[in-house]
Amino acid sequence: PSSTAACLRGPIGLYSRVVRRRVVGDLGLVLALALAVVAALPFLLRPGLPRDTDAELHVFRAAEVSASWRAGVLYPRWAPDFYYGYGYPIFNYYAPLTYHLASLFSLLPGLSIVGGVKAVFVLALLLGGLGTYLLVRDLVGAEAGVVAAAAFTFAPYVLFVDPYARGDLAEHFALGLLPGGLFLMRRLVGRGGRAALCGTVVAVAALLLSHNLLGPVGVGLLVVAYTWQVAVERRREGLGWGVLALLLGVALSAFFWLPLALELDQVQLTVVGAGHFDFRNHFVSLSELLAPSRLVDLGAVAPRYRLNLGLGQWLLAGAGAFALVRRRTAQGPALLLFLVVSVATVFMVTSCSRFVWEALPPLIYLQFPWRLLGPAALAVAVLAGAGTTLLPATRWRWLALGAGVGLILILALPLTFLHPWASDFGDTSPAGIISFELEGKVLGTTSTGDFLPCTVETVLHPERSLIDSYRGPGLVDKVNRATLPAGTTVEVLEHGPTHDRFAVAGEQEFVFRLYTLLFPGWHAYVDGQEVSIEPGSPEGFITFWVPAGRHEVLVRFEDTPPRAAGWWISAVGAVGLAVALVLQRQPSAEVPLPRLPTRPALWISGVLLLCVVVRVFVLEPWPGLVRYESPPGQAEAAQYQQEATLGGQVQFLGYDLPRGTVRSGDQLEVVLYWRALRPLTTNYQSFVHMTYPSSISWGQSDALNPGGLPTERWPVDRYVWDVHRVQVRPGTPPGEYRLEVGLYTLADGRRLAVTGSDGSVQGETVVLDVPVRVLPARRQPGVEDLSLDGVVGAVFDEQVALLGYATPTPVVGVPGYFHLTLYWRSERRHPDDLVVTVAVLDSDQEPVAMASGWPAVGRYPMALWSRGEVVRDAYAFWLGDDVEPGLYQVGVVVHRGDQPVTPDGATEPLVELLTVEVR
Repeated sequence: PSSTAACLRGPIGLYSRVVRRRVVGDLGLVLALALAVVAALPFLLRPGLPRDTDAELHVFRAAEVSASWRAGVLYPRWAPDFYYGYGYPIFNYYAPLTYHLASLFSLLPGLSIVGGVKAVFVLALLLGGLGTYLLVRDLVGAEAGVVAAAAFTFAPYVLFVDPYARGDLAEHFALGLLPGGLFLMRRLVGRGGRAALCGTVVAVAALLLSHNLLGPVGVGLLVVAYTWQVAVERRREGLGWGVLALLLGVALSAFFWLPLALELDQVQLTVVGAGHFDFRNHFVSLSELLAPSRLVDLGAVAPRYRLNLGLGQWLLAGAGAFALVRRRTAQGPALLLFLVVSVATVFMVTSCSRFVWEALPPLIYLQFPWRLLGPAALAVAVLAGAGTTLLPATRWRWLALGAGVGLILILALPLTFLHPWASDFGDTSPAGIISFELEGKVLGTTSTGDFLPCTVETVLHPERSLIDSYRGPGLVDKVNRATLPAGTTVEVLEHGPTHDRFAVAGEQEFVFRLYTLLFPGWHAYVDGQEVSIEPGSPEGFITFWVPAGRHEVLVRFEDTPPRAAGWWISAVGAVGLAVALVLQRQPSAEVPLPRLPTRPALWISGVLLLCVVVRVFVLEPWPGLVRYESPPGQAEAAQYQQEATLGGQVQFLGYDLPRGTVRSGDQLEVVLYWRALRPLTTNYQSFVHMTYPSSISWGQSDALNPGGLPTERWPVDRYVWDVHRVQVRPGTPPGEYRLEVGLYTLADGRRLAVTGSDGSVQGETVVLDVPVRVLPARRQPGVEDLSLDGVVGAVFDEQVALLGYATPTPVVGVPGYFHLTLYWRSERRHPDDLVVTVAVLDSDQEPVAMASGWPAVGRYPMALWSRGEVVRDAYAFWLGDDVEPGLYQVGVVVHRGDQPVTPDGATEPLVELLTVEVR
């Protein structure tokens, strides 16, 4: 051993001297960047980018910004080619930084706009790894910094979910900026200096300009870190400079956020509310957070993944938290902040925090609680790095450091085997963007038309003449020529991102109509004189009067007062930063920086190299260790295999039911697996209903695009996994229910029939083999939670109260079902075993439909009810052809045995609910 050490000492020393001299003495910095490069290898080695993720939308946005640049508009607020070419004000509202960076990268030789977007993805990983290393190096040391950089860069959400599975460029970049922003804020408050001041200001502005949601969250964390450093750590050298940096960063970005805030009422913002964007649908269970990452099934259209923290990360973070609690160190107060942040973010991601989300209305704009997995990954990474303080400074420490990094990398390897994507991304020209919109997945690169101007009062459809002008050789022609008077001619002289110029000649005054949506900032000029613009109803297009004769007409998009004010505030912020840099004094003495010793650097470098070698030369040839591929017609990832054919077009392969029990009022996750048997020409929607019997639904979930992909784009050689979160309706009685699934068309609600092998129709739904058991609710719903159409408030013998009713519609077409739901509340524990009769009565008080028995289809007698328990009591009445059209009364009578019970304070036992119209 001694001779071996002597042989190695020389090369190691030479390696150390050379690298230290050329890399400013910090080997840890090199390793942190190397880790980020390894994480970015799929981007670096594969041409193109994935489609059918949000990356597709970000590419088109960046392409639109790049086209505006080429036309001389350096900061566009209007996307002229979005929404079928009608224009869309997305850049007035959506954080623009990543699109401008992608456009800047695309100017480099050999890079297209797709390459520019890819470069921003890679830059985010590099900034995240570098920032985490610098932050933890200052807190704990260089060794801990490298471990933390590995933990953050290879956290599942940072490594895979955001960049590859979701393709969320803007959020991913904001997440990459966050560690560096925290590092710079600590430097500024703790030591001061011009570099720290300038960097902090830029970091604050960049966060606000990178992502509308995670950017402000990141700035909020900077404010928390600043407050903690001042109040808890009592480091106040840069007390005033920290506040100034925050204010200057906010001011620098005012050109974006001020118009966003002041002009928000000009668009139909639909990014919150019931359905997909309801935060209640996106909590993550603690078991999923702590679970290891899934193996990737390449037989799926998209990878199925977990929203988890990373097994290696939270194990090492647990060691770091243990060290923090057991040992009193100088770094303890600073590290305690990240322990608090990790616990708080994990709490906010789980359903335990629902009451917090409901109590703080601004939180609903985050949409998905699991967005906080990004900040949680950073806090956990800091604690994972802090776990190195548990190890004594011996040779075994270096081995343990390498093992810690190796554990993180090995557990992340399954996430590096990505689904293949086409090397050619496709057409990103304006015509290509419109062709993408015509496929029907999104409009304006937003899923719900989030920023459609308020002047639009109808559903917009593509205009063939406008689309043909995009695809033709000449200038884009946005003139509505079908409305021009006879003898009037219009020639397109210029077309740009923010203006159109025309030569007009006509014998009479007319209304000039453009296929451009009206939005604040558009102005029209006839021969240099401004004329009034009116929105054309109901489409909201630009219209204005042009007099008879020959004229030159200019339509131009200009700044509004909020936009001009934003630019002025940003200019003041820039001047303020320049003055602050002049006034700021450099620290009197440089604090020596921690450096990574050579031996641990070699250990970690060896582990990193070994993981790369194993990834390339072992796992790539034998992929079954970390990935697999289901053959066509199978979904091996499904928890339960069950096959059915729908309409001879779609095959149902199976489902996941992670939990077979659910509490009343909670959500039940169900994952369906579908496969197209042939190319589909219709976009179908999927559903899951919790029923008993089949005609009564006790909970449901619908997906507009099953698996996030229109069915017209489903391939035939891979399956689609389709996640549903069935909302069990409040008051659903305990018991066993079945799940029915299927496909339907949104336009007419027609379901795709389930067919047998001989083509015979077997029904409209697939009934899953495994039933679901509903348990009593932990917290009884209030009246406001029941979505009542009518409040009744009738109390029977001080035992049960009929709170009210709900119905999908009071109009029924016969033959068909009339659905009615009653809501009861028990006023005492175990009330009398009363019977409920519900009837649809004609004008002679004769029943045309009636049901009588225990509530909830006879399965939940009142004698079982607990005090204060709310019970949902659903009915489905079949009204046949023999029921005459007209008005019918719906009423309720409660019986004890054969005797009707009169409600307290009433004179008749019949409680009249509503009038139903039969057509």
